[in-house]
Amino acid sequence: MTRYIDSLILFEAIRRDETACNIAELAHSAEIKPDETAAREIYYSTGRILQSRIGRGGISGNYLQDHLCRVIANEENSFARMAEHGAFSGTNPGAMPAELKTSLDAEALSLLALAALEIEHISQIYRFDFNLATDATDGRNIAAVSAVGGRDGSGLELIHEAMTQGESLDGAIMLAHYYQCRGYGVFGSADAFSAEEQGLAPVPQTDPFTMDDIIGCENQKRMLIDNTEILLAGFRANNVLLYGDSGTGKSSSVKALLNEYAGKGLKLISITKDKLHLLPMVFEQITDRGMKFIIFIDDLSFEEDEREYKAFKSIVEGRIAPSPKNAFFIVTTNRKNIVKEVWEDRGAQDDVRRRDNIEEKRSLSDRFGITLVYTAPGKQEYLAIVRSIADKSGLRMPDDELVSEALKWEIRHGGRSGRTARQFVDYMAGIKSIETGGSPK
Repeated sequence: MTRYIDSLILFEAIRRDETACNIAELAHSAEIKPDETAAREIYYSTGRILQSRIGRGGISGNYLQDHLCRVIANEENSFARMAEHGAFSGTNPGAMPAELKTSLDAEALSLLALAALEIEHISQIYRFDFNLATDATDGRNIAAVSAVGGRDGSGLELIHEAMTQGESLDGAIMLAHYYQCRGYGVFGSADAFSAEEQGLAPVPQTDPFTMDDIIGCENQKRMLIDNTEILLAGFRANNVLLYGDSGTGKSSSVKALLNEYAGKGLKLISITKDKLHLLPMVFEQITDRGMKFIIFIDDLSFEEDEREYKAFKSIVEGRIAPSPKNAFFIVTTNRKNIVKEVWEDRGAQDDVRRRDNIEEKRSLSDRFGITLVYTAPGKQEYLAIVRSIADKSGLRMPDDELVSEALKWEIRHGGRSGRTARQFVDYMAGIKSIETGGSPK
């Protein structure tokens, strides 16, 4: 089995992975002369590596396979790159070699064949069973513990299916589909990322909002969906400004948008105001990738004396760094013009100067092709939000009691909003569960 690892050309990350190498070494030694001491040490060291994943599996296989799926997802090779750009989108499992020759160019066909051969080699490790190699497992074989598919929403189950196909060519095609939908390298590790000084940091889990969870705001949701689908179709999308009261669903809409399209080639990169200087780095990371990106800046505003807004405006316009065609900004703010206006702007003696001051500060908002306004819900809409969240949370209360308590809550806790409704339901669900001796979900 060592020869299979050493012969890998595309899947370099597997060749360098400690767990894969250890298992290859163990299998090789067993073929020649069993070494129980070495087998025990490899078994223990592998268990120590895999135990940190227990409870956080992403596939329906075991935790050894879960680990290898993550390594494969993070691969950076020419096959993954071409797949991300859709080079194999016209192929499907079960295709005959003659069909592939007509649908793929020579370069893509060669890479697909090479990937299929290497998947066949890797599968020898993928199906490895410690129980057959050593008696040290004594009921503690973490590598064989079954994970729970789809728990982390990463889409790794498609890799697991690819690795367990009877035909390695079908496996290669399925793996290509994974890279096209989920990305490779760092972008294969998550759907959302935060921009940090050291680079893009994966966000393993995001809030599971869906568009159906956001009551009302139908026009706003429709515009967000349409703009995103324009991007996913390969056209340039508009930058979007979400403006309105706190807690009205601006950020939740963005999270729901990601959850809707995460498996269709969409990624989200969140960046905070104090890290806006990292935007050129972000642009460099995502330019020429097959994935599409939302660059998300939450709760953005500038004070009158903060001149950083001029630099940000230049970035949005593409004057500092070219704006990637495969991305658009979504910015949320409680301030319509983002930059605070002061009375002195309007009270300037010189009409030209007054107009210039105001226009300069409003010009940042003008860089967003779409502006969507989120307003606080009315009474009936607020109660509809409460009922919807209560139903999904499993909170069971007579409707008149639910309405009465919800209205009292919004008076005491900052007015009507989706956030207030969720906080109320979380509180009441906790109280009711304690009263009935229930357990947290």
